[in-house]
Amino acid sequence: MTTWRTRHDEAVRKQQAAQRAYQEATDERALALLAGVEELGSQAAVARELGIKTPSVNQAIRAYQKKTE
Repeated sequence: MTTWRTRHDEAVRKQQAAQRAYQEATDERALALLAGVEELGSQAAVARELGIKTPSVNQAIRAYQKKTE
């Protein structure tokens, strides 16, 4: 039988792993968007190609750049 503390600690480990995976995916998405900007010439062109709004592209790229400064 596991204790509540053991279950809690395991849940915390899972949350941390999920957060790391989410952050990695977020960074990968930003890098892909940056590559798209390089290829297509603008954030607006990338947004049109993906069918999303330009501010979404801009926000993702800015968050990544701010993180890596």
